[in-house]
Amino acid sequence: MRIDILDVEHGFCAAIQSPSGRLMLVDCGHNSTTGWRPSTWLRSAGLGVDNLTITNVDEDHVSDLPNLVPYVSTFKTNWHLTPEWIERAKRPVGPGPGVRALIGMMRASPGDAAPIDWGMEIERFCHPTSLFGDENSLSLVTFIRYLGIGIVFAGDLTREGWRQFLTDPAFVRWLQRTNIFVASHHGRRDGYCREVFGHGLCTPEVVVVSDKPIIHDTQDVDYGPHALGIPWNQTDRRYVLSTRKDGSLTITPQGPAGFYIQAHG
Repeated sequence: MRIDILDVEHGFCAAIQSPSGRLMLVDCGHNSTTGWRPSTWLRSAGLGVDNLTITNVDEDHVSDLPNLVPYVSTFKTNWHLTPEWIERAKRPVGPGPGVRALIGMMRASPGDAAPIDWGMEIERFCHPTSLFGDENSLSLVTFIRYLGIGIVFAGDLTREGWRQFLTDPAFVRWLQRTNIFVASHHGRRDGYCREVFGHGLCTPEVVVVSDKPIIHDTQDVDYGPHALGIPWNQTDRRYVLSTRKDGSLTITPQGPAGFYIQAHG
């Protein structure tokens, strides 16, 4: 089992190679500086995507989708969203190419297919459009567990979205088993919810942030005090890892209760 969190600047893309040999992509953003794209990587590796999980219907999460469509067997996003809802939400500025491709996929197929044997535990949560009206609060949250890895991908979930989920006992149980916390909304203020880390809810070993270099005040959130920390470079200890500082990250299980993270920056 291997998880790669790719450096796509202000966007998101993670590749999960499951124990059963299946490939899941979580979002499909690209890096406009280096030119890295998930579609190019898949083509060069001769791989297909068994499932594309789209956490958020903003362009930075789906920017490479127009090139990726031929490689995708199934996809999953917030099941309460419809193409019409997304079109209305994007009407003020218009949907980008990635969002238009997503709308096309949704109209062509519901996204679900026969169950896939992943060889790992997966659970997803999302809010209905009757509860929230903004795309970020409607982010699809995906938990994945295998051996010593318990990771959560929360898209751009807002503070209010987190608080609402904390009233769901099933969500809380998955949160309590999380030891790698991927910060929502690229680690920015509106995705930070202090209550997530209180009262024994979530005490991750490390927090991961996917974002471009800091240029806005909203990027200054310090998740460090909430993490236990992991050994780093033999002598150091790290509490927060980020693609802007560490580059792409590879996470693999290390025995039945641990994990190892390698940085490619």
